[in-house]
Amino acid sequence: MSHLFSLELLFMLLLVVFITDSDGDSNDFRPPAVPLIVFSPHISVWSISDNLTDSDTVHWSGSPLAFHGLIDIDYSQVYRFLGTQPSNIPSLIQKSVVVQPWRTIYTFSTPTNTVELVLSFSQPTSIEDPYTYITFDVRTLDQKNHDVRIYFEEGSMLSINDKNEKIYWSRTDGDITVLTMNSYNQVPFGIHGDETRNNWGYAHLISANKTTTIGYQGFGDNLRQAFVKRQIMPSDDTRKPRSVDDQSPSSVFVINLDRVSSVSSYLIFLYDDLYSMLYFEDWQIPCWRAELDNNVTLLVNEAVEYYNSNMADITDSNLLLTTLLTNTGGAQYSLFGSLVTRQITGAVTRTWSNKQNRPRLFMKEISSGGAVSTVDVIFPSSPFFLWLHPEMLRDVLIPVLAYANNETSINYNLVWAPHHLGKWPVCDVLPDEQEQMPIEESANMLLMLASIVQRLLKTDFLQPYWNVMEIWAQYLNNTLPDPGNQLCTDDFEGPSPHNCNLALKGILGLGAYAILLNSTGETQRATIYMNQAQAYANYWLQAARDDENYRLQYDLPNTWSQKYNLIYQSILSLNLFPSDVAKLESNYYATKMLDYGIPLDSRSKLTKIDWTSWIAAFSDTKEDDEIFRKIYKFANESPDRVPFSDFYNASDGHVLGFCARPVMGGLFIRALLESPLIENIYVQPTKPSQRHGRINRCST
Repeated sequence: MSHLFSLELLFMLLLVVFITDSDGDSNDFRPPAVPLIVFSPHISVWSISDNLTDSDTVHWSGSPLAFHGLIDIDYSQVYRFLGTQPSNIPSLIQKSVVVQPWRTIYTFSTPTNTVELVLSFSQPTSIEDPYTYITFDVRTLDQKNHDVRIYFEEGSMLSINDKNEKIYWSRTDGDITVLTMNSYNQVPFGIHGDETRNNWGYAHLISANKTTTIGYQGFGDNLRQAFVKRQIMPSDDTRKPRSVDDQSPSSVFVINLDRVSSVSSYLIFLYDDLYSMLYFEDWQIPCWRAELDNNVTLLVNEAVEYYNSNMADITDSNLLLTTLLTNTGGAQYSLFGSLVTRQITGAVTRTWSNKQNRPRLFMKEISSGGAVSTVDVIFPSSPFFLWLHPEMLRDVLIPVLAYANNETSINYNLVWAPHHLGKWPVCDVLPDEQEQMPIEESANMLLMLASIVQRLLKTDFLQPYWNVMEIWAQYLNNTLPDPGNQLCTDDFEGPSPHNCNLALKGILGLGAYAILLNSTGETQRATIYMNQAQAYANYWLQAARDDENYRLQYDLPNTWSQKYNLIYQSILSLNLFPSDVAKLESNYYATKMLDYGIPLDSRSKLTKIDWTSWIAAFSDTKEDDEIFRKIYKFANESPDRVPFSDFYNASDGHVLGFCARPVMGGLFIRALLESPLIENIYVQPTKPSQRHGRINRCST
């Protein structure tokens, strides 16, 4: 990707991405949480405060993953810029925080306004790069040179799951200094679940400037105090291994910037998890290991060598994405896209299977069970991938297809699509252990697969799976038009028998299968399925109709629900339902608006952002804007400081338990419908597989 835009446009862009200003500017937006280092479900570090020094950084689950940052100006005054410790040290004044899709930027100044620090966390746009650049840009504001020292500390919780586990640490010195921390007892896949973190692999803090930067490892409190008191830093602690609650060990770099007016320096945080996924007895490694001969040193060297290139790519990608989103939906829409991009990509992991000699892609159902590749979580996230990189959506569905096609050690014997593959990061679920959602998941799979085929204009990847897709389509055909007492994804209030939105999805899913058949020239069979879908749609139009809207359930008059599944008719250009269905529903939803949005249905006040953004996409501009204003209000005002939640009370703005979920990819639905297909803008121009020394295995 070349530098596509001028500096003038870059300046305009900075007026679009959101800025929270401590002076209370009218353009204030207070993100519920700010992404810092987010490149996997395990390595997901967030700030949950207005200021970076108000609280310590945390994992998406709320468990501590603390980093600390201090700055010493002219050997006379030390300030905090990251974290709460030491608590007796004053903080720099935080001027702003800017969140872009792949970068977060904090700007600080001293109280006397003599020195400015710009701290940025930049994530390469390829999901195969398991590292984040941490950049420190210092400049003076008083036209004088100043002596500046920066202290940056990584705590030990990044490489373990529980503070009682023992930590080991080591270092490698040379042109590149690598400070490493890891669990002493390495047991890959020994733990798995939702709010758990890997306790295997290695956390590396890296510096490429041995002239100005010195590394230390030891008890964090002692290292911090030595820096604050300008004492000789303690020698590396050798009492190891030991547990976190026994003088918690840390990795620290001190950057000495003598007599500067403007200077930039950077560190790298990199995590090597050794093994990323256990896919039905297949131990899969991170994809970069397959391309770099299983050698983490090569990855470290590459991260350093490609620093300038990666940073330019991040800038270009941020600029392109936010400009497209702004042109599509305005400043607030671009704001949402910036806030959730790493939340989405940080939930997916690309692996390499030596057993099958191919890459795999998986998605974690973060904060709502921890399942691997839950189909009704992939489905709401799909607009993000369909718009930016349809191949990624294809890749995340293939392990589900393979499981259903009995390509694993498990005998899958159900006539509908799976719900999920296991608990992250272990795929081992039996068919009778599934959370059964037959129509929901079968239709989801067919709808997404048809959308991928329409965008890629390829069907070769489906060749092994036509039989299972036929089984799913036949199941839908035999079960519709009334789904009976089936579970659907919106099971928060319990089962909803004869659910009209679920029936709608199934009918569209049947139409999607007709599209798939047409794509291979099977026009006669396609016509049969499409005609059957149309007959079911005609039934739905009569049975679901209430006076001013369509019902929650066929058999319940005076009820309503968001018919968000109807949006896939627009995505696939199906014509099963007349356009006035969406218009009627949109007009009705407008009468149900609460302070923070539209409830999911007539049973309660709970709502979901992914689905609400979908109904916004088939309403007129005025209603669309009002829905997004309510989402903005929730994000800006909710008292619950967690990574952007999709699930909350539309009346009071309280989060109802979910956070950091990839379903926020649903917010990109408007871009998907209104913008042309963007070929691979999500993937940086210098793909990892194209860097010298790489074996091209993982690029799609």
